[in-house]
Amino acid sequence: MTKSEKAIHSLTMQINSGAWKIGEKIPVEEELSKQIGVGRNTLREAVAALEQQGVLRRIQGSGTFLCQEFSPHAKETVKAPVSGDVHVFCTCYYGHMEADFYGREILHEMSCRLAERGDRLLVEVLSDARQIRDKLIARAEELSGGCIFLNGLIPGDRELRYLAGKNIPVAVLGRPIGVESVACVGNDDAEEVRIGIRHLAEHGYKRIGMINGTSAFAGHHLVIDAYKEVMEEFGLAFEPRLLGESEPFCFADAKNAARALFERCPDMDALAVSGDRAVLGALEAVRERGLRIPTDIAFFMFGELPWIQDLAPVRLTGVRHDLRGMADQLLSMLDALKNRPSEGKKCVLLPPLFIPGRSCGCVPPPSHPKQGAGMKNS
Repeated sequence: MTKSEKAIHSLTMQINSGAWKIGEKIPVEEELSKQIGVGRNTLREAVAALEQQGVLRRIQGSGTFLCQEFSPHAKETVKAPVSGDVHVFCTCYYGHMEADFYGREILHEMSCRLAERGDRLLVEVLSDARQIRDKLIARAEELSGGCIFLNGLIPGDRELRYLAGKNIPVAVLGRPIGVESVACVGNDDAEEVRIGIRHLAEHGYKRIGMINGTSAFAGHHLVIDAYKEVMEEFGLAFEPRLLGESEPFCFADAKNAARALFERCPDMDALAVSGDRAVLGALEAVRERGLRIPTDIAFFMFGELPWIQDLAPVRLTGVRHDLRGMADQLLSMLDALKNRPSEGKKCVLLPPLFIPGRSCGCVPPPSHPKQGAGMKNS
């Protein structure tokens, strides 16, 4: 290790120990060089390196100030014993975990797998992403087994650099943000749309409407491209007016989007909707127009959850995320990062699982003939 590298290490150890607060001016060169035992030229090189990383900031005539407490160079001189326990930091889409089937099922799958090898899943539910930094600092010594972020609780570059500096493996469920590389698992939303639109087209539907997430969602253009791709595959014209946008967890937003679709395209014969509460909102718009599923209009659901089926007028056809596959992938990624840190950071998109139902007319209701009135044959 060079003198400059040793100086950087000494400075980052002080920063991460809380010697200075964010926004606080650090000691002048003479005092600081004595503290860490290096010459002024070496100290200047170390400060310049940390300034380039955004950790420190020099202001002409005022001094040098701390911008952040996380640094990729921070290392502990004494490492804590490695544990196989995995920490999960998550939030809840519905305010409490009992109502959150999606997150709860993934946690259950991971817990079972870890229990088989004698390790534990330790879960911390946060109200929002702003709490991530404080929790990581408080629990840093316990995270040697790795940590996973769920339910839209995505760490930023600063948190990822901090964890990397402590050699803590990280995996994220969802799309990463920032520029730092991170192992992540997600659902293949574009394939989800291909399955749904293709299923409807194969059963003779031609005016297929779709309500998906807003254009602000990452990958929105990939979803639209998948819709166009399938329509073209079946020789169906692409009409932008058949597409609507809605927040996937907002009943009212999806209800209004579906109303607008019906106004623009009264001859629409099928509707595919993404998101659990959005599905219920669209179903309410269908009911308002006095339409029967699937006699008057077919319905396909992206993102199946059990309680939606309980509230739907018929068993809905759709797709759901592979929750067990996601749990397995997240834990496998952590294991890979422990053994091969430089090779384990990859992004995996899992294909969705098809859920058969009666809302497309391809499965007859119990005790009714398949060629019943208003139903389309497979």
